[in-house]
Amino acid sequence: MKKLICVFVAFCGLFVNLFAVGGNFMNEKENVRIQNFLAKVRRGEPVTVAVLGGSITTGYNAQPISKNSWASRTETWLKDLAAKNKCELKFLNEGVSGTDSAFAVARVEDHIINNNVDFVIIEFAMNDQWLAGETRCRTYEGVLRKIMNNTDTAVMALFVNERKEPFPGMQHEQQPICEYYHIPFVSWKDCVLKTGSKADFEKYFDGTETVHPNTEGHGSIASFIIEKLEGYWKNLPADKKIPAPVKTLPAAMTDTGFEFAKYYHKDNIKPISNTGWKAGTPRHDDWIKRGNVREGWQTAEVGAEITFEVEGSTIGVTYCESDQFRNALAWVTYPDGTDSEKVPLQCFQMSRSGYYGWAYRELVKGDKVQKYTVHVQCSKRAPKSQAGKPCNITGILAAGKTK
Repeated sequence: MKKLICVFVAFCGLFVNLFAVGGNFMNEKENVRIQNFLAKVRRGEPVTVAVLGGSITTGYNAQPISKNSWASRTETWLKDLAAKNKCELKFLNEGVSGTDSAFAVARVEDHIINNNVDFVIIEFAMNDQWLAGETRCRTYEGVLRKIMNNTDTAVMALFVNERKEPFPGMQHEQQPICEYYHIPFVSWKDCVLKTGSKADFEKYFDGTETVHPNTEGHGSIASFIIEKLEGYWKNLPADKKIPAPVKTLPAAMTDTGFEFAKYYHKDNIKPISNTGWKAGTPRHDDWIKRGNVREGWQTAEVGAEITFEVEGSTIGVTYCESDQFRNALAWVTYPDGTDSEKVPLQCFQMSRSGYYGWAYRELVKGDKVQKYTVHVQCSKRAPKSQAGKPCNITGILAAGKTK
């Protein structure tokens, strides 16, 4: 996970809350979607459940992951419930380490929508801390709208947090968005503090670890998710009393751009010019496990530049971070021929030794969909520690509804 200091923490939360006070709320009763999902289980219909998040969703630090991660424990409970009702339940763990809301936008079509998921639990409250403040509320809402618009898919949000008080996490920004769309949620911090004390968090982490819960911590998270699901099951109305989901969503709280975002990579876009970049980038083991791995381009040639023509209202690039990479620069050329400011892509991260993470950097943000030329250049100036190392981009994320 990216250990960067976010300077926009308060802004986005305030922005969301202002809209939540007087917004056009979801024209659908609370819990309708999850009731419809559980009614399918009760009727014995086949269903697909998924979890989408970062390393805590993959089960990191739980021993063993296959049995004691929060996702595995939740899977066991759901499959036991399904078996009692002669329901075939398929469970997909779509966790990939480092996933924040922007990376989730890039993955959600392949890993959730194309799998026709009936119920999904999302977990980005930890990793969104290190996503730029002007981006994360928009991408979080974009993920929800991508999943829910014109579908009856049920969504539950999980808010996890760091170890030490005040237990950092992005619940304060994400919860108002969930409430706007009538999405149920489980706040690990709030649940623990209702039943115990602040000191209880200490037993849920090992050693100096501050982000990834241990086996007992995963068990605690799972217990609150299962408790909430049990409550829905015990109080599930008769089928005829459960309304159908409203598949048309209300106006967006932020903007609708990321609902229609498209992810470009080496398999679906070709550069319009290239002076030394090669197709192919590192592939995270977690993503390989989930399938549909997307790769971009990389180069070790200083000054090498690659360009693409991309259409959208907001344009950003995704890239890998580790101590094995060199930094890059990225910018766009506007339709009028002028260039945007060049922004650094911090591919080199000393703290990531022997493994890598994901990052997203926005190049241009707007409301109007138009064509841009995206430029990425291997930095000409870099410390000796980066000499000879490649820089990379894994893809281009273009938000906005195109024709």
